[in-house]
Amino acid sequence: MKRLIVCTLAIVACAAMVKADEVQFKSGDRLQGKVVKMGGGKMVFASTVAGTVTLNMSDIKTFTTDDPITVVMADGSVASRSVAAAATAGQVMMADGAAAAQPVNFDAIGEINPPEVKWSGVVSASAAYARGNTKSETTALMAEATRRSKIDRSTVAAGYTHGKQRNNDTRETSTSADKWFASAQYDYFFSSQLYGYANMKYEKDRIADLDMRLIPGLGVGYQWIETDTLQFFTEAGVAYVYEKYTDPSSTEKNISGRLAYRIEKKVNDKVTLYHSLEYVPSFEDIHVYLINADAGLRAALTARLSFDAKAQLAYDSEPAPGRDRQDWLYLCGLGWTF
Repeated sequence: MKRLIVCTLAIVACAAMVKADEVQFKSGDRLQGKVVKMGGGKMVFASTVAGTVTLNMSDIKTFTTDDPITVVMADGSVASRSVAAAATAGQVMMADGAAAAQPVNFDAIGEINPPEVKWSGVVSASAAYARGNTKSETTALMAEATRRSKIDRSTVAAGYTHGKQRNNDTRETSTSADKWFASAQYDYFFSSQLYGYANMKYEKDRIADLDMRLIPGLGVGYQWIETDTLQFFTEAGVAYVYEKYTDPSSTEKNISGRLAYRIEKKVNDKVTLYHSLEYVPSFEDIHVYLINADAGLRAALTARLSFDAKAQLAYDSEPAPGRDRQDWLYLCGLGWTF
């Protein structure tokens, strides 16, 4: 009886060891392991012998999988299917439901096991304090998140800044900063680079006597570069600018254009640099325009914690009476990435 149990366990163990996906190369070689993902003419394969390797699909004759995998076809359809080897190079056999397996060309497969589409971003907190001859304090809380799929991208952001400062002559403390904003943008990609967008931004700045600035907009964008280390896009469109100031006579409405760009460069595994600029000129008066710009860096301290430093410029060519056209904000703090 014991011999029977031992033999049964040995057979089960051997079967488990034999079970594996297999890649057959045009050269006649074979590689066993697990298909991790496929896309862009490449396959990432976890080999039982060579470890995880990246293979060129042009070198592969066919391949098999023991378990169903997520297959995204070139037409966008998604299914969970097992894959069997085909006799013809550059093909695999796949069954659709109860139907018999049919040959499928490699170029008809968009991706295999694509990464999960999820939100990523950062929440950061900054503070500056001065004590002594100068007494001031400024705090800021910012958050931004992006969700990117093959066909669209959603971006949301929000922030609040508050500051106080003491007048050394009167010894009175007054509010030096009290502003917040919220924005959202949705991009739909017509191709891998060209997309259309719709966005909305809301701002309030008590020190600038701005009760509300609402800017909805539509336009097109072009994603010139989108890699793991470098991203760059430009946008052009139209926007409706509604500004309500504390003084009702200063309220403004106008149809404007919008030009914008953003570049983000990952210097190494720790440091990322970024810069963006948005120019919103009125179609009704060339001398009326808004500029929003920022530049900064994010340095990873741990897997989640980062050091953030940035400079922001908000420029209004026609501010409320008695207010400056430009507001600069310099921030240093810690961020939590997700």
